[in-house]
Amino acid sequence: MITTTRPEVDYTGNYTQSQAAKALGVDRHTIARYVKQGYLKCKVRRFDQKTVIPGSEILKLWGGMMI
Repeated sequence: MITTTRPEVDYTGNYTQSQAAKALGVDRHTIARYVKQGYLKCKVRRFDQKTVIPGSEILKLWGGMMI
């Protein structure tokens, strides 16, 4: 279950799946499933090829789940 308090993420920041999971209070596998199902959009950082999730997407998901 996603946390009921607003995640403490920067709207313009980028977060790893683990960081996003911690912010939302879910397991990182749940975040991977949300990405696969299209609930979260992610991108790949150029310098290290790591998948990251924009803070705006985390907040958008949280806001949509709280309605």
